[in-house]
Parts: sequence; structure tokens; C-alpha cells
Amino acid sequence: MGTYLLLGLSMILIPNSLASHTTSAWNYGVMFDAGSSSSKLKIYKWPTRLSTADAFDMDLMYTQRFKPGISDYVYHPDDIPGYLGKILNKAKSIVPVTLHHSTPLFMMATAGLRVLPESDAIALMTSARQYLGNASVNPFTYSPHTVRILSGEEEGAYGWIAANYLRNFFGSNKPPSQAVGVLEMGGGSTQITFVPDGPILANMFPVRMAGVTYYLYAHSYLYYGQTYMAYRIRRYLEEESPLDTELYNPCMLRGDNVSYSSDDGTTVILRGDSNPTKCLEILNSFLQSAEENSCYPKPCAIGQIYQPSLGTDTFFAISAYVYAPTTLRALDPFGRLKIKAMNTSAHQYCRMTLAQAINATGTAAEYASGYCMMGLYIPSLLTSSYGFPSSTNRIQVADKINGESVDWALGAVLYELEQIDYYNWLETCGEVSGGQRPVVSLVVWVLLGMVTFYIRNLTNVL
Repeated sequence: MGTYLLLGLSMILIPNSLASHTTSAWNYGVMFDAGSSSSKLKIYKWPTRLSTADAFDMDLMYTQRFKPGISDYVYHPDDIPGYLGKILNKAKSIVPVTLHHSTPLFMMATAGLRVLPESDAIALMTSARQYLGNASVNPFTYSPHTVRILSGEEEGAYGWIAANYLRNFFGSNKPPSQAVGVLEMGGGSTQITFVPDGPILANMFPVRMAGVTYYLYAHSYLYYGQTYMAYRIRRYLEEESPLDTELYNPCMLRGDNVSYSSDDGTTVILRGDSNPTKCLEILNSFLQSAEENSCYPKPCAIGQIYQPSLGTDTFFAISAYVYAPTTLRALDPFGRLKIKAMNTSAHQYCRMTLAQAINATGTAAEYASGYCMMGLYIPSLLTSSYGFPSSTNRIQVADKINGESVDWALGAVLYELEQIDYYNWLETCGEVSGGQRPVVSLVVWVLLGMVTFYIRNLTNVL
């Protein structure tokens, strides 16, 4: 319930200024997707919808990548205005000038900033808010709430929204059981989000779309993304042989060697060892579930993290889930993941040298060892941790749905717009006035959510 109350607060503290509507038939939204290696400007366009029971008809009309990522300014937060100014000026040139004042601006960061020390992350976002909150430079609609570092659960929920939106699920009157779950993996974290068949005892994330509220299970595992898993393997080897300056990495292919500086400045050479058995042993040490007497509430996935049963949902595996299964030819003709085949293929691949792997798959040398690690990591994560049967055919691997990229940024814009329209609806119905809105919305969201959720669960029990 604590999670639900906190979420309720985050959903309602949106100022009246964001609720402004344009008289134009078209609306625009500006998103700064602040990643660890770059920031992506995304501009969305949609016609005014006739009813909150309808789904938005969203179009990504423009996107551009800006390097470096915002985390590069962690020691120079005073340079943030110059960095964001370039992105903002491009957005101003794309959105019609007459609609600047009614166009909401969002800047959201993901795991790349979640891994920073809290003080550094606060300094970066404070500088960003000060700049974007200055109406003399930012003509778009601004709120401190929409310039923030996303929680992992938000990132997962927004990916879920994007995937189901692209499948035309919202506004279709289909039951929640026909929504797809989403498995997402980036460099820093991995997320699992779905609508369980039974009650949700923790990590519940309510989402309102097209007039319907969905109760999601959403959890994000920080440091379980592709980049950080490789880093954790390296740290494991360092702790195993703290005095060695030459380490043999079983998750890297023979012939693939990299050097780096250790914490004390010593140069360490990391050499590929092509040992899938040892690699899987290390990976599984990170994926162990808690002992029965330490798992509350039950069941647990990784460590003491609760996860309800997967039920019968189809899942879409996106982002970093796409590359290794494709390279290792572990997909059936319909794009569904064959876990057993991937595990077998990964063991064979991981015994190759770097040169053999490049010759066999045509992959670039810089990615070859990564496919070994991910080829072993993904099957173990899905079966041992999440609970998928190794014979499942319910995991669809795709980076696009109906020709559109599955992107949490799309889900974030849709989610925020739904909240704006919901508050507008409350005001139109006379339920709240502008000044009363934050207080009354909290009561409405929390009480209605509690009643609906527990009635549903009571029905399940009975």
C-alpha cells in the first residue's frame, strides 16, 4: 500500500498550467530522453481526442540524438544550460510558434542517472529545472514534476504502455488479460511489467489509459542491465584474484582482450577464456532467489524481490533482449524466443574464439563477447528468476510493433497526457476547482483505487 500511496502522490501533483488546452486541432509534446550516453529529443504530434475513453492517436514526428549524455556534466552542472539549450532550440524550431505555450515539455532520465550518487543526481536535475523553468528561454509548458529521474518501476510501466498502445489495446474494450507483458533491458537495469491474474502483494503500479485503470506488477532490477552485468562479472573476478593484473574472463571469447585501470590505478588486462560453464556459474550467483524463510511476500524472483505468477500473458522482450537471440538464431519464424535453443546455441558460441565467432555470425568484434554473456544470461534470468518454463513460446522478441519502436518515452508522454485530461475532466464535471485539485485528486485516486483493487481481489478469492 505504501507503494500505491506514493504513486498516487506522483500522479496528482501536476499544476494547473500543464492542463492548458490549445484551440488547434493538433497538439504537440516535447520529450528530452536523457540517457547515459546521449539525450534524444522526441517531438510527438496528435489530434485532439473527442473523449477520454478514446486512445490517443500519437505520432513521433521528429527525433534527434545529442551527445554526450547529461551524466557527463556531473562535475560541471553549470554547463547544463548550454547543453540543454541546443536541444531546446531545436524543439522550438520544430513545434509551431503559436503552439509553444500549450505544448508540454518533459525531460526524463533513466538508469544512467539512477546509478549516480544522490548528491550528483540532485545537482544535475536542479540545474536542469532551473534552466527549463525559466520562461524567458523555455516557451513550452513546464512543471518540475515532468523534469525528473524516473524510478525503475516507472520506466517499466511506460514500456508496458508503449507496447500495448502500439498493439491498439487501449480503447478497444479488450479485458486486461489480453494485454501483453513487457521484458525490457538497457545498459543499467532490466524491467519486468505485466498484469497478473491474481492479487499483487507488492510493486503495484496503477495505470489509467483511455478511461480504464490497469493494475500492473512492475519491478526494475538496477545493475542487472547488459553493461552493468558485464561490470559485475569483472568485479567478481577481481575479488576472486585481488592481486592479479591479468584476469581470465569466462564470459569473453578467447582472443578478445581489454585493459583498464583498477581502483588503485594499476593496469589490468582482461583476457577472454571462452568458458560457458564458469560464466554461467558467475551469472547464477547474481540471480539466486532468497531462501524460503527470507522471502516475504512469496514468491520471490531475485533475492528477496517479490514477483507474482506470470499467468498466461504473452510478453514482448525489447531493447537489449533483441540482439543476442537474433545473432544466436534462437527465434522461431514468428519471432518468438526459443529458450532451450538459445541456451544450447550460447554454450556452443561461448566455446569459440573471437575470430571463429566473427566468422560464424558476421558480428562486429566489439559486440562478439557480449553476445556470449547475454546468450547465457537471458535464458537463466527468464527461467530461474522470472519463472518462465524453458519450453515457453510466449515471449515475442521485437524492437518494433506495427513498424513503430517500443519506447518508454512514448509511454511516458501517453501516461502524462492521460493524467492531464483526467484532471480536466474532473474540473469540467465540477468535481474540483483549480485550487482544490491536488487535494481532491489525491482522495479520488487513492480511495477509488483502493476500493476497486480490493473488490477485485475479494472477487478472485471468493
